[in-house]
Amino acid sequence: MFVSLNRKIIYTILSLFLVTSLIFGYTFYLIYGNKIQNEQLYSIQRNQQYIDLLFKNINVIREFRNILHNNPNIKIDETLYKNLYLSDTEEDRIAQLNNEQKQIAQMRQSYDQRYKAIQESLRIFIISTLLLITSILLLGLLITKWILNPINNISKTSSEVSLGNLSVRIKNTRQSHFVDELDYLIQTFNSMLDTLQQTISEVQDKEAFLQSLIDSIPDGIRVIDKKHNIIIANKAYYKQVGSNNRNCIKCYESSQNIKTPCPSEVFHCPVKEILQNRKKNIKLVQQFSAFPQKHLSINAAPMNYQGKNQYVVEAIRDLSDDINFSHQQKLSSLGFLSTSIAHEIKNHLGALRMLLERQIDRFYINRDDNDEEKQNIMLIYNELINSIAVPERLLKLTQSSSDAKKINVKENLNDVICLLDYEAKRNGISIEYKFPNKDIFIQGNSSDFKMVAINIILNAIKAMDNKGILTISIKQNAKKQTIISFSDTGVGISPENMPRIFDPFFSEGKDNIKKGAGLGLSITKSLVEKYNGSISVSSTIGSGSCFTLSFPSIKNVAKK
Repeated sequence: MFVSLNRKIIYTILSLFLVTSLIFGYTFYLIYGNKIQNEQLYSIQRNQQYIDLLFKNINVIREFRNILHNNPNIKIDETLYKNLYLSDTEEDRIAQLNNEQKQIAQMRQSYDQRYKAIQESLRIFIISTLLLITSILLLGLLITKWILNPINNISKTSSEVSLGNLSVRIKNTRQSHFVDELDYLIQTFNSMLDTLQQTISEVQDKEAFLQSLIDSIPDGIRVIDKKHNIIIANKAYYKQVGSNNRNCIKCYESSQNIKTPCPSEVFHCPVKEILQNRKKNIKLVQQFSAFPQKHLSINAAPMNYQGKNQYVVEAIRDLSDDINFSHQQKLSSLGFLSTSIAHEIKNHLGALRMLLERQIDRFYINRDDNDEEKQNIMLIYNELINSIAVPERLLKLTQSSSDAKKINVKENLNDVICLLDYEAKRNGISIEYKFPNKDIFIQGNSSDFKMVAINIILNAIKAMDNKGILTISIKQNAKKQTIISFSDTGVGISPENMPRIFDPFFSEGKDNIKKGAGLGLSITKSLVEKYNGSISVSSTIGSGSCFTLSFPSIKNVAKK
């Protein structure tokens, strides 16, 4: 039970004073009062005995005188005679008796006065006690105002500070012209809080700067201690684990969603290797539970703090970034190649076109259209125009834009088919397409979509022997989703390799000619998912494979 300090002080002083007063008053009354009473009783008894003796003496003398008066023959000696007749008379003895009685009355009156003095002393003692209690209460009020209230304010403020509220301050309500120690204590306490708040604010600013600094790093960063606690991590890391919850303090709980440290037979633990086995640097590839299809490259190194290796710093890179970089390199190389081809071929073909047009104007303009020579020369002219359009399509392919916009699926697929038609025919592959009459649009980027189609068609050409057939179809389902399928008659994909075909650097080719870098389908998948699409594959060994792309309707994309 809580009892305030002012109550403790006041109750203690009152209790001690009351106990002391009671003991003092009771002792005073017992000792002094009883002593006076006993003395008075003793004096009264003694005087009463003296009076009784005097009274008896007077009576004896009276009787003896009467006897002598009635018997004159009785002779007494002179000494006795003097005592009987020459000493104090009876009246004197009576007067003496009365005087003794008066003394007794005075003694009684003195006793009553002394007893009344004791009672008056007790009354004065009680009044003094009341005055002292009033003084104690007044003193308690002053102590409460000058000491206890400031201490209570300091205590309440300390409680608020312990809960993390550093903006609270002690209010000094006393209007005193004289400053005491508690005023200095309150000022010092408030100054300490100001300094503490400023220091914590600076620390928080530095922490925010550090967090912003590591958040600006595109790779995932996390720092782990010996107990597998995540000390700090950046946004890229939490994006890699698929969560914005920063309360997962254990590395294995955050990345692998397990409650105990990663088993050594399944995972290669950098914390154990670096902090326990004293290795300097570790490089490994792992998958996190949130995105098991993504491969992450982890570079781990010890962090030296206070002369000891107490932490492990991990830099985590999504290999899809390398895929995108490879995609950008491909586009850059393709753009440079296309620009060179455009300048080289278009210049020469343009010169041939101008010469051919001049010859047509001079020699064939007036000839009949059925003239065989004119028909041949016009056929050459048309093929020349078609040849000039090839590098133009190639240049159009390399035009890259990061902004998603409405693109025509049929037109873009026709451009890709025109570019790869020669490659297909050279390998004995025929391309069949089933396009609807109306135009179908999706939200995306033209160059990215063409790169997706090129990767899938090239893989289909590699998978088919001579006289294979590639069928491309476009349709929309009931949900207005655009479905694009690429079906080939190739060798198919083995069931054990089916889960890995979209992994980076995986290739199923058997020789160096057909075996590529293993990035085509990874790039394709990342580009499709970039525009909220999905890609699926079905395959039968010896019969062929079918890659299906699904893109949401433009209205649904707009809603997102």
